[in-house]
Amino acid sequence: MSFKPIDASGACFARCNLLMLSTFEPGQDHVKDDICRSVLVMAVSAVDSYMHWLVYDKLSDVRKGKDLPPALAKLAVPFSSMAHLADSVVENRNKIRPWVQVKNAMQKKLLSETFQSFDQLSVAMSMAGISGGWRKISEQLGEPTAALKARLNHIVHRRNQIVHEGDIMRKSRPRHVVFNDISVDQTIEDVDWLDDLVTAIDLIR
Repeated sequence: MSFKPIDASGACFARCNLLMLSTFEPGQDHVKDDICRSVLVMAVSAVDSYMHWLVYDKLSDVRKGKDLPPALAKLAVPFSSMAHLADSVVENRNKIRPWVQVKNAMQKKLLSETFQSFDQLSVAMSMAGISGGWRKISEQLGEPTAALKARLNHIVHRRNQIVHEGDIMRKSRPRHVVFNDISVDQTIEDVDWLDDLVTAIDLIR
């Protein structure tokens, strides 16, 4: 069975669950908050990874003759990648597999993109040929689109606070280090919600 986008997110969520289990072990109180922070970052990575693989999979569909989504057609690939492809065709006319080269160039470009926030997921779904994505997800999860946007963007904001700022609380005149609050219960809820979100996207693709 071939690798699927849901396998990528599933691997990340599985690690999230194992890490969360460790917070209930004796003697973990001093690192419990940082375990939660690590888990939240991994959970957002699960969404990002899923979306990247989803878009990449679309290239295989296009290769098989299916329509190229307009949003994917607009993805700017560096000229250097196209020049390398052209040189490879000339030098290895009988051996070169152009579509492999194209997919490699596209994957390299996609890996420079981030698919985490509401708007970024909108772009990724369009690239994957999903129309009306958030409306369909709203129906799957039973939540208004506005609520989905608010929650996803809040989780991504928390992820960014952890990754870019060490989750240190911002103050106009800081006197000592104070961390933003985080809890086991809220982290579990957020991870489960992101898992449900990815499952919903996989159902409407």
